[in-house]
Parts: sequence; C-alpha cells; structure tokens
Amino acid sequence: VAMGEMVASLAHQVRTPLGSAMLNLSNLAHPALAAEDRARMVERMRERLHHLDHLVNDMLLFARGGASVATPFGVSALLTQVAQTMEPQTTAAGCRFRWTNHCGEAQLLGNAEALTGAVTNLLRNAVEACGAGGEIALECRLDDSAVSIVVADNGPGIAPEVQARLFEPFFTTRTQGTGLGLAVVQAVAQAHGGHAWCRSQPGQGATFGLSLPRPKEAA
Repeated sequence: VAMGEMVASLAHQVRTPLGSAMLNLSNLAHPALAAEDRARMVERMRERLHHLDHLVNDMLLFARGGASVATPFGVSALLTQVAQTMEPQTTAAGCRFRWTNHCGEAQLLGNAEALTGAVTNLLRNAVEACGAGGEIALECRLDDSAVSIVVADNGPGIAPEVQARLFEPFFTTRTQGTGLGLAVVQAVAQAHGGHAWCRSQPGQGATFGLSLPRPKEAA
C-alpha cells in the first residue's frame, strides 16, 4: 500500500511539469508564433525541466539517505560553504542573512555533501517563506553529545496541522514544490544517526534544525 501511494504521488509530481513542457513544445511548432511568445515558451519549458531535474535529485538523495560516504569533516567548513552559497541568493531575494558558529573546531562523521544539501534546503525554504524584508539566521550549537545546525526565519510561521506532516515524502503546500525537500532533510539526518525537527507558531516565524550525534572520540 505504501509503495502504491508513493508511486501515485510520484507520477503526479512528474506528470504536471512534464505535461506543461510538452504543451509548450507543441505550441513552439506553430509557424505564426511571434518571437516574443516563442522566447517565453522556451523559458517555461526550461523552468519545468529544471523542476523535473530537481525532483530526480531529491528522489536520489531521499533513497540514499546521504550515508554512502562516511568521512570526518569540520562543521565550520560546512557552515562556511553553505553561507557562501546562500548569501547571494538571500541578497537577491531582499532578505537579511546572518550566520554564527558556536561549534568551534567540532567535527562530524558522515557525508558532508549530503548535509550541505540538507542545510541549504532549509535555508531556501526560509527564503521562500519570508520573501523580501525577511530575516534568516543560520547557527551551529554544540553540547557534549550532539551538534545542532539551526535555521530560523521571521516568516509567517506554520500551522500545527501542517507541522505534523512536514517531513512526509511528497507532502507540500506549494504549487511548485516537489514535496521531497524536507523528507530529504530528515532522511539525511537519520542516515547520520540524528533527526530533523521544526518549531513554529503561526505569525511568529519558524525554526528548523538538524540534531546530529558527535563522534564518540570527539564527544
């Protein structure tokens, strides 16, 4: 039953952008189509194909869980890479972005690339939630046994009934969402022995985090 539900959801996720791309492709064959309209249709096709590519990447990350490679890496280097990736995007979106590292030279064991993608997913969601004028914070916290990577925003917040389903595969409240972004975040966290979480009140922003166990020799 679970497999059937997943396949049905996946078919819907693929069919919508694929149908849109095929429609625009058929319209491009019209000989009287103006150059301006042609360019607009090409851009729509590019957007839909990019959406499909993003969906496939999310599916692969979700299936693998991001634990195929287990090597030690510094949390500070991970945060720096994420910040360098996101700073131009937050600026372009009109958001204020700040990041703080309270983890010093702490290390984790796992797949740095997968975790970088998971944290970037959380930040992109925050940008979409806030829009222009938003404030987004990335922070690393450390205790004796775990590293917590936290993303907070001052967006509209999330209703309790939506929070209960946030990490379900293919659940999304956005018309252009893949429904796999947060499921990937949770899968990556679990593959590293941790978990993802969310705290939010409607109208008071949202805070997402990854809680990841430290290697025993470093704890």
